[in-house]
Formats: sequence, structure tokens, C-alpha cells
Amino acid sequence: MPFELSSIISWLLQTVAASGVAILGFIVLRSTAFGERLFSYHLERKVAELKHSQNEAIEALRAELAHTGDRGRRANEKEFEALSAIWDSFVDSFLKTNQAVVSFMSFPDLDMLAPADLAIFLETSELSMPQQQQVLGAAKKVDMYSKIMDLRRINGAGAAIFDTGLLMRRHGIFVQASILHEVKKAMEMLSKAQVERHMHFQHSRSGIGFDASSYLLSEGDKIFENLQSVVRTRLIERLT
Repeated sequence: MPFELSSIISWLLQTVAASGVAILGFIVLRSTAFGERLFSYHLERKVAELKHSQNEAIEALRAELAHTGDRGRRANEKEFEALSAIWDSFVDSFLKTNQAVVSFMSFPDLDMLAPADLAIFLETSELSMPQQQQVLGAAKKVDMYSKIMDLRRINGAGAAIFDTGLLMRRHGIFVQASILHEVKKAMEMLSKAQVERHMHFQHSRSGIGFDASSYLLSEGDKIFENLQSVVRTRLIERLT
């Protein structure tokens, strides 16, 4: 009997031990599955947070790039407009200064015209009414007409040069420095020729010479073409 009791007790202990191991294994397995789900949940949340953060950073970068692109586009437009306006004004100054320097005019012999024909001619000219009266009342009408036209062209060149200089001061900040420098050099050539022409008109015996005028006539076209090429290239760059 004692032997059987001890055998039963031993069997019970073994059964309990085996059951404990099975239960523990079940618990471990359940805990591991739960842990995996918990880990996956945290991992997915971190990934989602990271994606959201990256998306925000990408959107911010896109906005900055768009803003930078807009600024670049506006800068290109500003330079294109400024350089185009300066070039147009320079061309006007160049042509008017050349006209003032060459001072070539073709018109009829006003001293030989009948008063009615002279009046008609003067009305179709560029002269103002006071200037027309000056010609009509002059003893030598050809000389008076030539003198008035010379002064008008000289003053016209001076006004055009002034306007170009003013435009460069106002809008030169938008233009590439090297190009602006070339325009300024060309404008100095025109300004010197205009001043020289004005001095000869006002003081024919001043002895100032014709260096600036001669330089404009000999080198002006070359300078004009070189500057035109530089400006054209830059304007094309701003369009692309």
C-alpha cells in the first residue's frame, strides 16, 4: 500500500509538472504573439510619424523651391524689361547724336521761295511758331533755318542722352554689371561728341577741336554693333 501511494503521488507530481510546462509554454507563446503585435503597432506608428514628418519637409521644400523659382522668374523679367528699355533709349541717343554731329540737311533755297511757299514749307517743318517767325523775318533765311535746325538737333541729342542716363540710374540695378559698364562707355562717347558739337555751335572759335565727333563717326558703328550683340545675347538668356 505505501508503495502504491508513493507511486500515485509521484505520478501526480509528474503530471502537474508536465501540465505546468505546457501551461507555461502556452503563456509564453501567447505573450510572444501579443508582443509581436505590440511591437508591430509601435513600429507602424513610428513609420507613419516618420512619413508624415518627411512629407511635411518635402512640402516645405517644394514651397521654398516654388518661391525661389518665382523670385528668379521675376528677377529675369525685371532684367529683361530694364535692359530692353535702356537699349531702346541708347539707340535713340546714338541716332540723334549722329544727326547732330553730321548735321546734314536737304531743303530748298528758302531765300528764293515766294512768301506763300516759304510759309507752307515752314508749317510742314519741325520748327515751332516762334522759330518759323524767326526764319520769315531773317535777312538770310537759309542761314537762320540751318542755325535753328542745328540747335534743335544738338539739344535733341542732349535730351536723349540725359534720358538714357536717367533710365540707367533708375533701372541699372536690374542689369548685369558688365553690360551696364559697356553701355556707360558708349554713352560717354555720345556725351563727349554732343558737348563738342554744342561748343562749336555756341563758340565757333573756341578751338575745342573735333576729336570726339571724329571718334564717333569712325568707331561709333563698331561700338554700336558690339554692344548690340552683347545685349541681344543677354536678352535671349533671360527668355530661356
